[in-house]
Amino acid sequence: MLSSKVTLWIALGIIVLLIVVARILRDPISFFGVLLRNLVLGMIGLAAIDYLGKGIGVHVPLNFQTAGVAGLLGLPGVAALAVVQHWIL
Repeated sequence: MLSSKVTLWIALGIIVLLIVVARILRDPISFFGVLLRNLVLGMIGLAAIDYLGKGIGVHVPLNFQTAGVAGLLGLPGVAALAVVQHWIL
């Protein structure tokens, strides 16, 4: 049997999922347009950090995880990747 805390988190997850699906279905062109914009800007940002970061010692590896973060979050995601890579890892 699930605890009440786990049940609450599952319910909140389902509600958030329903809100996201409703937003996509309400205006799919806008949602996918924003996603495409973030993807393009994120990839440009990753390429720029890869090219310019060599001079200052910042290296963000290009793999599926970093491409996914950059694609979903755009430039803020690329900045977060650079910060994590430079100061945390």
